[in-house]
This record gives sequence, structure tokens and C-alpha cells, in this order.
Amino acid sequence: MRPRGRRRGAIGCAGVALVLGMSGAPARAQDSAEVARARQVLEAYQSCELTRRFAPCWPLLSDRVQRDWARQGRGTVAEYALAKGAEESGVSSFRVMQIRRSPSRVVFVVEAIRAADRDRPGSRVEYAVLREGGQWKIDGLRRGQSETTP
Repeated sequence: MRPRGRRRGAIGCAGVALVLGMSGAPARAQDSAEVARARQVLEAYQSCELTRRFAPCWPLLSDRVQRDWARQGRGTVAEYALAKGAEESGVSSFRVMQIRRSPSRVVFVVEAIRAADRDRPGSRVEYAVLREGGQWKIDGLRRGQSETTP
């Protein structure tokens, strides 16, 4: 009788594991190739930040971010580029410090170094890059404690 009890217990455990595996398992994070594609979008956006020319970055923004700009009355490439180009920067380089992955987003934690402060630690900037319509798009920007529209 004992073997039968063990067998039933094993089947019961396998059934629980199967149910948990199907419903309770977290979705797989992005693989390295996808993170590399997301990073290319980040680097293109950072290039706009360094040159202060933002027109090429409009297509890199997520639909949500483009709608946010439109609500502010800056919903065209030219209006966006003018507004972003007018912001003060002074950043001379970026260094990725950490990468956080989820199934549809990659967050790059970056140290932004100002030209005038090369000897000091840079400021922390987080860029959220979202998978949208099969492409990676810039979807969020946080400098320190404040979240801003990219």
C-alpha cells in the first residue's frame, strides 16, 4: 500500500507544479539581443541630448510620450525639437551603470557627466525604453527624484 500512497503524492505535487508553472511563473525578461536593440535607441536619444538637436529623436518616442507633448501644445517634430533644444543641459557623456529588464521594458540607469564637473560623480538618470509595435521606444525619463517627459 505504501508505494501507491507515494505515487499519488508525487502525482499531486507534479499537478501543483504544473498549475503554478502555467499561471504563477513570471514572464521571461528580455534576452541580450533585445536589450542591445533597446540600448541602440537609448544611445540615439542620448546623441540628441549631447548635440541638442532633437528632431531625429521624435520617432524614437513612444506613442504615450508623443501624446504628452501634443497635450502641451508641442505635438509636431519642429515644436518638440525647439522645446527640447531650449532646455539647458551641459552633459558631455553618459555611462550605463545598471540595466533592469522586464518583458516589455528595459530601464537603463545612467550616470550623466557634465563637462564642467568631470572630477565629480555624475547625476543619476533613468531611461525607460518600451517595446511598442515591434520597436523599442523611449517612454520615460527620471532625473534624480523627478520624472520628466523625454
